[in-house]
Amino acid sequence: MTVVVGIAPGHPSVAAVHLGALLARSYAQPLVLAAVTPAGWTPGGGGVDGEYLRYLEAAAAEAIAGVREECASALDDLEVRSVIRSASSARRGLLEVCEDARAVRLVLGEAGEPGDGADDGIVLGSVGIGLLQSAELPVAIAPHGYVAEPGARLERITAAYNGSDTSGELVLAAAAVAAEAGASVRIASFHPRPRGLLGAAIGFAAEDAVIAEWESLIRERAATLECEIDGRAPRPSAVELVVGAGKDWRAALRAIPWGPAEVLLLGSSSAGALARISLGSHAAKIVRHAPAPVVFVPRRAADGYVEQGSGS
Repeated sequence: MTVVVGIAPGHPSVAAVHLGALLARSYAQPLVLAAVTPAGWTPGGGGVDGEYLRYLEAAAAEAIAGVREECASALDDLEVRSVIRSASSARRGLLEVCEDARAVRLVLGEAGEPGDGADDGIVLGSVGIGLLQSAELPVAIAPHGYVAEPGARLERITAAYNGSDTSGELVLAAAAVAAEAGASVRIASFHPRPRGLLGAAIGFAAEDAVIAEWESLIRERAATLECEIDGRAPRPSAVELVVGAGKDWRAALRAIPWGPAEVLLLGSSSAGALARISLGSHAAKIVRHAPAPVVFVPRRAADGYVEQGSGS
């Protein structure tokens, strides 16, 4: 098994490599740096088409070599392999590499260039969105500028929890993954609260009561999950619950502390809404303002983690 990092020539990939190295080290897996080049239009790769394809392959090899050199200190304790795959699309090529390499994680960098409007969050491009729609393994997105210290391992996994059964399954999956890495798990609920929108309609005292009731319900359900996690083996190094509240999503996500070796997990229902470009969804807003790398977990993968944690 491996951790695969997608390398795109001409696109910043250092953050993705740092995140991939952190995950590979945490799960004692080799790291595969993969670049995808377009498949040729004509059989045999001759003529102008063949010359252009050879140029693209050379550019892909140069991109991988460059990022390996730039990230040398983060990679020197890992087994690292390089793969260049020809495919009809970057999405298809990366999925093929993941299948061949028996990948447990696929890691990408966020879209765009640093400083082009990400607002301290994560922007997904067409390749990332396509992979969220079709990948059956967890897909991790590294924000621009992400750096992991040499030798770093996962310290904590934060699972986004909204009180639903589906997000509860994500929490149990996160606990199993955290236990595997010797990390802690944090159950996190986020509440953006633009003061006055609800209060103007029902009164501010009533608004406070509604929010307090919601938080109490979240804590009650999360406590049940904590008890279930305590009864599983192996168990994460620690389990905690936090609620982040603020005037908007950015403030709510930053109302709780985040560590340098931490990832935020979102489950299949959240990823599904995001993959459909449902910009009004909670998941899209969480990603848009995420202060840490985000890992999207498909339902099938989450079910496997839950079974793993229950000992079945």
